Amino acid sequence: MIRFAICDDDPKTTVSLECMIRSLKPLHELKFETMVFFSGEEFCDHLNRTDEQFDIVLMDIEMRAITGVEAGMRLRENIANDQTLLIFVSAHKSYYKEIIDLNVFCFIPKPICTDEFEQKLGRAIESVLNQRKRASIPAFVIKKAQHTASAPVDSILYLISDLRKIRLHTETKTYDYYGKLDEEELKLPSDTFCRIHKSYLINFSHIKTLTYKDVLMIDGKELQISEAYREQVKVAYRHYCQWMGEAL
Repeated sequence: MIRFAICDDDPKTTVSLECMIRSLKPLHELKFETMVFFSGEEFCDHLNRTDEQFDIVLMDIEMRAITGVEAGMRLRENIANDQTLLIFVSAHKSYYKEIIDLNVFCFIPKPICTDEFEQKLGRAIESVLNQRKRASIPAFVIKKAQHTASAPVDSILYLISDLRKIRLHTETKTYDYYGKLDEEELKLPSDTFCRIHKSYLINFSHIKTLTYKDVLMIDGKELQISEAYREQVKVAYRHYCQWMGEAL
């Protein structure tokens, strides 16, 4: 099930959004549930009174009393909804500075273009499903000679292979063990991990900068992207950015 919330003080817009959401349902073969709020106050009051969690919130920006920006802040402060995908639907594009800290998935301008809405909401639904898939992935198990260790998948920065030896770097630790990088790659989610060299496997979630020839990781490590992998890396990173909702 995908749980939507619509917050807009224009009844015509809420009806239109509900209809467009329903039209997407057959394409995704999922159960959709939608709640409608006609003001920022009503939305925030609901957050305060319940522990209800939404997957995707479609929010107008300019509303009376509590604006969409303020309601978005309340959403992020709510523990149950701190990772909810927030989509602003508004005729006003002058609020980018105010919404930059709200981790907004995307912006849909009014009047709403049906094709654009379907494309962006489809991407949001895919992102929700990918988040659930990642959450179900167990910790990465590292088999050493005398014992086994485990590391949360999200904490892995990159793996470097040197002949039969692998060095796995996380945010806090480094693990050395024997194995094949080809086999380790198959154990990790392909939407975030990418092979950039026959000896390097990186987590896109932990890069600082990416160029055509190399990548700088958040720990300061610079890794070369071999020529044979460059086109593959470019395509994979574009898909990763779309999945994460970075293209507003």
